[in-house]
Amino acid sequence: MDAVREARIAEVAVRARPVWAEHHDGGVLQEFLKEIGCDGVDAVMVTRQVVKCSLGEAQEMFLTAPCRATELAAHNALMDALERSQGDT
Repeated sequence: MDAVREARIAEVAVRARPVWAEHHDGGVLQEFLKEIGCDGVDAVMVTRQVVKCSLGEAQEMFLTAPCRATELAAHNALMDALERSQGDT
């Protein structure tokens, strides 16, 4: 990850910490991140920093948040396609 992206993630994490401190709710945190335009891998990395959890836990929090239903559907479709393509070999 380049320095610019690391700095952006750190900046968003600073903004997100009060949201996590107030609610301790992954869905609320993801809604906040989505509202400020933090999506995808960046949202997972911010979640990891703010919640102080593993990468897997941050990804799960991201994908299971109600506001991330579109991302979960895309993830599931990709995994299904990958599984099907492995069955064809």
